[in-house]
Amino acid sequence: MQSKKEIENVLNCWLPGPQCEQFLQMLAHVQDKSFKVKDWSSIHSPDDLVGYDSLEESSSNNYSRLVIGKLNGGLGTSMGCAGPKSLIKVKGEKTFMDLIVEQVRQLNAKWNKDIPLLLMNSFYTDKETAAFFDSCDVPVMTFEQNMFPRVDAESFLPLNPDECGWYPPGHGDFYNCMEQQGILRRLIEQGKDILFMSNVDNLGAVADSKILNHMIKKKIPFLIEVTPKTPADIKGGTLYKEEGRLKLLEIAQVPDKHIDEFCSQEKFSIFNTNNIWINLVALEEKMQEGPLNLNVIVNRKTIQGKPVVQLETAIGSALDCFAGAVGLCVSRDRFMPVKKTEDLFLVQSNIFNLDEGRLVRNNERKISSLPVIIFGDTLSQVDAFQQCFPTIPDLLELEALDIAGQVRFEGAASLKGQVGLNGNNKPIIIESGRKIENERIEC
Repeated sequence: MQSKKEIENVLNCWLPGPQCEQFLQMLAHVQDKSFKVKDWSSIHSPDDLVGYDSLEESSSNNYSRLVIGKLNGGLGTSMGCAGPKSLIKVKGEKTFMDLIVEQVRQLNAKWNKDIPLLLMNSFYTDKETAAFFDSCDVPVMTFEQNMFPRVDAESFLPLNPDECGWYPPGHGDFYNCMEQQGILRRLIEQGKDILFMSNVDNLGAVADSKILNHMIKKKIPFLIEVTPKTPADIKGGTLYKEEGRLKLLEIAQVPDKHIDEFCSQEKFSIFNTNNIWINLVALEEKMQEGPLNLNVIVNRKTIQGKPVVQLETAIGSALDCFAGAVGLCVSRDRFMPVKKTEDLFLVQSNIFNLDEGRLVRNNERKISSLPVIIFGDTLSQVDAFQQCFPTIPDLLELEALDIAGQVRFEGAASLKGQVGLNGNNKPIIIESGRKIENERIEC
């Protein structure tokens, strides 16, 4: 077994000093097994979180202090797309990034401000994202997060990145990158002290004046938005209290025998949207004490047939580091991630309209909940999805849709109530103009 010094010597060949120290801290965190919750019976959802509806609107305009940030490190590989996920078309010809830029542009025009857009890219997304912003008319700041070597799944010794590749170590890397690259200080010097950070694929994560005012009025150092948990959110992180302090709980911290209980809605009724509000002055003061002690996620992968581990951190786990950090209960409309083609189907439909880059519910839909959409594996990739739906059907009265096998819509159609289409035995062709209501079609 290599000693800590030997491991450090190896890492110094690959990583600069600060990144080497960061990696060693993560490695030590995992090796001492301290990241697992020990007293499971003592933790539960906090019952004193503030609700969004109780927030006050400010009479003053605080947007001059705001930075809008997006975590832009991911690719669209889960849906069969190449390149940055943020450049996938999600509404007509508009990509995630088009909508985000439009939101910032409209805020700056409405309030005569210079709210900047801050993007944390990975080495996967940095080049193509930079090309997108060649002719952008909003103030943009981008930076690339660190690259770390993978470790052996058994020994947890670092592997040569020339052989096993590099990886971006999760969005918790945001804090060290902001400080190391001088961006944190630069924003503060510009008078920008409140950051709203969210995932680039969450179309519900838009800047909100009431939350901004709440951050400033209550002098909150760190705020995390949560929303009621549903069966679709079984793996999402949640909040709990320990010794009066609010903490984030990720599935990686849960003892194996309690995974089912963590995933249920009984013990934990809320989950983390990853919409994060940070007071940058408070963050800088905290960072001056040393790197934030973030929970480490062990992400197991197989690379070239070899079992490896990627050590990652989550941006929300900084909640644990701030006395006075709070959780805020928000509506489901602030959490609309596009992770699968089922999500893309809803976003592209007439259930949502666009208003200044924001998705808003179509008032013509009288059903309060969104339809339950289930696609089989044949529609999990964007190419197959687009072949099935050259035009998205009218979904205003749809309650549920289940598609399996080979199905193709030839043009505009209407789906109402509960609809099932099973083309496993023979392809189903839905002719243009057809209306399907509470029907299951199987060939």
